[in-house]
Amino acid sequence: MELLTDLINVRSYADIYTVAESKVLQLCGADHFALGCANLDASGGLQWTTRTVRALLDGYPQWFKRCFVFKATWFQPNCVLNDVQMNRGQALERTETRQRSIAAGLDLRHVLAALLVDKSRRIKAGLAVYSEGEKPFALRNQWKLQELTPAFSGAVSSVQYLHSVRFERDLLKAVSTAPGATMVVNAAGRERVRTDAATPLLTKWFPRNEQASDGVPKVWVERVTALANRDGVPQPGSIDMPPNANGETLHVTFTPSTVIEPGLLTWQVRILERSHGLREDWLQMLTRKEREVAKYMLRGDTDRSIGLTLRIDKETVKRHGRHIRRKTGALNRKDFIARGRRS
Repeated sequence: MELLTDLINVRSYADIYTVAESKVLQLCGADHFALGCANLDASGGLQWTTRTVRALLDGYPQWFKRCFVFKATWFQPNCVLNDVQMNRGQALERTETRQRSIAAGLDLRHVLAALLVDKSRRIKAGLAVYSEGEKPFALRNQWKLQELTPAFSGAVSSVQYLHSVRFERDLLKAVSTAPGATMVVNAAGRERVRTDAATPLLTKWFPRNEQASDGVPKVWVERVTALANRDGVPQPGSIDMPPNANGETLHVTFTPSTVIEPGLLTWQVRILERSHGLREDWLQMLTRKEREVAKYMLRGDTDRSIGLTLRIDKETVKRHGRHIRRKTGALNRKDFIARGRRS
């Protein structure tokens, strides 16, 4: 069949509809055809394309759960059903779908439809053909459309794959200008791409139970979601992780990316690990809190400034300072700074 060959070579959802419309209408003896394809941004719902029943489907997301076509095909996915099978004895005239079609200026009396899902029950596509005639669709028309469902599912998968490859290429091009560890996530916090340098840092700093299913730290997902939901022009943000046992810190910045996924803004996440400035042998002598104080002592901060930064009182800073000098053998703060920097 010519249509099967044409569906193999599609590169976009528009291509699928263009090559399929006239042939499907002819095969099924139908008056109208509508094709719904899974959104390329991985959000829920279908992206519908139709030339003649747009008036019915424009507001479909608001009422689809009440549509007898959706309800029936959802419970029997990958199976082409006719309107008699879908309605199960209910009069067509009493359905909201029929009433809406009339209100839209369409006299849709019969339908063949299927909802195509993958093994994980994720919706891939929806097919629907409509007739305005009195006679219902013949069984052979229903079989012919059923035979086409694997080809439509495969065509949608091909378009999704091509989109993913193109989008990932654009993302990699964008992050390649930024050296070091970088990740790109969308506004929902889902990872789109990462550089090789990002993986060891994520493994080091975030246990598996602190990561989302795709490996993005949950705290980052929350941060990106909050930034994306702010009104106005998207603004950058950052997170500083507390020092680890070795006195290292992790500084993470979130910047709106120049590469936009259809329907979703993407964020470039820069990951910078900073080692403690104190020489290694001295670092091992100190407690976690002393390491925090020592970091600011090396910068030349005053006791008052350190106290404000760490939210502790000045006398506590002084006490930590005495312990640090005693453990390291530094004569005073000037001597500590002179001899304590990591070479």
